[in-house]
Amino acid sequence: MCGIAGIFAYDAAAPIDRRSLVAMGDALAHRGPDAWDTRLGPGYGFVHRRLAIIDLAEGAQPMHADDVWVTFNGEIYNYLELRRELVALGHRFRTNSDTEVLLHGWRAWGERLPERLRGMFAFALVDERARTLFCARDRLGKKPLYWTERRGRVVFASEPKGLFAHGDVPRELDPRALGEFLCLRYVPDPRTIYKAVHKLAPAHSLTVRDGRIATRCYWRLSHAVADTRSPADWSDAILAKFDEAVRIRLMSEVPLGAFLSGGVDSFAVVDAMARAGNEKVVACTMGFDDPALDERRFARGAAAHCGALLHEEELRVADLLEQDWFDATFDEPFADSSAVPTYHVSRLARRHVTVALSGDGGDEAFCGYRRYKFDRIENRVRGLLPRAVWQALGVAYPKLDWLPRFLRFKRTFQNLARDPAEAYARSVSGVLPEEILPLLRSEWRDAGLDPLSAVREAYRASDGTDALARAAAADYATWLPGDILVKVDRASMAVSLEVRAPFLDHELVELAARMPGALKLAGGATKGFLRETLRARLGSENLDRPKQGFSVPLRRWMAGACGDRLETALHDARLDAVIDTALVADRLREHRSGRRNHSDLLWAVLCLARFLRRWT
Repeated sequence: MCGIAGIFAYDAAAPIDRRSLVAMGDALAHRGPDAWDTRLGPGYGFVHRRLAIIDLAEGAQPMHADDVWVTFNGEIYNYLELRRELVALGHRFRTNSDTEVLLHGWRAWGERLPERLRGMFAFALVDERARTLFCARDRLGKKPLYWTERRGRVVFASEPKGLFAHGDVPRELDPRALGEFLCLRYVPDPRTIYKAVHKLAPAHSLTVRDGRIATRCYWRLSHAVADTRSPADWSDAILAKFDEAVRIRLMSEVPLGAFLSGGVDSFAVVDAMARAGNEKVVACTMGFDDPALDERRFARGAAAHCGALLHEEELRVADLLEQDWFDATFDEPFADSSAVPTYHVSRLARRHVTVALSGDGGDEAFCGYRRYKFDRIENRVRGLLPRAVWQALGVAYPKLDWLPRFLRFKRTFQNLARDPAEAYARSVSGVLPEEILPLLRSEWRDAGLDPLSAVREAYRASDGTDALARAAAADYATWLPGDILVKVDRASMAVSLEVRAPFLDHELVELAARMPGALKLAGGATKGFLRETLRARLGSENLDRPKQGFSVPLRRWMAGACGDRLETALHDARLDAVIDTALVADRLREHRSGRRNHSDLLWAVLCLARFLRRWT
């Protein structure tokens, strides 16, 4: 894992300021504390911050082969296979690094290079002979890349803070992105909160040549069911591919471990690691002072089952209020509260290892979210009554938002009166648009906001034939890269920890996407197929319990100390210029009274206030 940044001018004679490159690299130092270097070439410059994992002695970057230079963040797990293929084509290698495969791969395959890679990556290379900048990001968006165009130059970096260190990147906010953040808790790709800054979307490349910028999608996940295997054959195929995905992610020259939440996904990863290796797996977990959310007893049982060495720590409300790391880490507003335990478990892991495997991606691949099940039911019953009847029920039914979401039938009735894409987009929103828009100042509200459009469009664009496939496709396009992977990347990189996710191996994802949706919900249970497939390995006593994950008691905390912090933030003029803080204060009082649960909204506003104070 590393931090990368660079500048590419349309004019090869344009001067590149090395001081700007150094400043950009310094802003990304947390991503690569082991080494750094720059490359100044004709009309371009690269800077690289290295977290050394493979080929510790010879893998320094920026790296070159003849007149092609690269700066690369990530890991290529099939690099030895590609290296053998390239050697057979006549290429000569100087190192044992996966980075060098990119250089020779560019000469062999050109812009088709990303299609050959199995791994997580964001890289930029310059072909001096062809006067071309080529950037690419992995298929699922595990590694980030941000870019902007300024005064005849393309500037890129692993995080926005790297761009801002360049000194010529404006920070004007995009009202559309603000609306998306407040509803979804993140800003979906390729937009960012800043008008001038773009994310390179997952599975996309960017080419700059002759003063023109072109982006291309090089991979699309298909959910079209084209495989008629028996359930037993599916289990065998999934297990084989999963074990392979874990095994190739054990490649490392530094200490390696895993996150263990007590859920089935991380348990399966630790079990597969134990089966593949000869040493005890080092596992790390977080606990809470709230017994309803504390999974440590399950993590202990899983660790004992796998023979793993478990390290654990307890998270308290004071940790949620600790602002320095959060504000410094998230240079776009981000309001997934599970970022807090993710950061703390990363910090715990970094005391023992440099690389950790995680269970991220299992829910999307095998229908682990309850919303998939509910969306499927809604699609089945939507046509049983006229839309007008569902609308009337939605109006008449009381708003019981102190109940768990699956018991809030008002939203269900309202969803049944909408088309499936709109209904699913609303089901994944933390706060609905009609709750957000009245809070915005008029100049922000009148900007043609459509906060759920990215989710809605991704749902409709899926080639899946059932609701489960379309919901998963929407999550792979929006929620996963925009929320889950941003959270994991930023929280782990803040402490210089590399995280690898076997369930996000693109070959495993492709295989799971071809499974019939009904099979994934075997027995009517979320992740039913995966549980049954793993039962012989993990034991029934460890599988038959509700999903929890790295949740925090946000409702209680927002009624207490976090609410106090928000009260203070509501006096900040920067926040008041965007949001009617008096209305937010009303929501906070209502939340504290117990009449309504506004925790998602209040946490989002608090995160926005912290972002505005630090980054604008």
